[in-house]
Amino acid sequence: MQFLYHVSCKGSPARLYQLADGTFQIMEDGEITPLMVGFEYVLIDSAFAEYIEELELVGVHIADATIYDPRRKEEIRSYKQLKIDQRFSSGMIRDLDLEGERFLLMDDTYLFVSPDLRRRLESSPFRYLQFTEGLSEFAV
Repeated sequence: MQFLYHVSCKGSPARLYQLADGTFQIMEDGEITPLMVGFEYVLIDSAFAEYIEELELVGVHIADATIYDPRRKEEIRSYKQLKIDQRFSSGMIRDLDLEGERFLLMDDTYLFVSPDLRRRLESSPFRYLQFTEGLSEFAV
């Protein structure tokens, strides 16, 4: 049986909120990390975005993103939004197609990858990525 893997970033990523104009505003203290995932968003730094674009993954689209830091009153434009077509709820986890390299989004909030994509990302230069098997990181 294959398992999917939850993806997170080392550190304490800032929590963001998407404003009506599409900008992502920092809501709480935290770091601007290379990967930030929250409700209805996955933001990645430009270097990781270039790497993902080269993989030409099915069901993955990359769009420009702007992060606004209200404390510093500055905009950060070095991030991209990772838009993922394959979505699921936690109850569907046993019925997922995990063949090939793919990103998946659970409950519009949690980023997962297939086993094949996890292997590729683990051998990539992006050492800040962390992987946990299945829902082991989540309270049941």
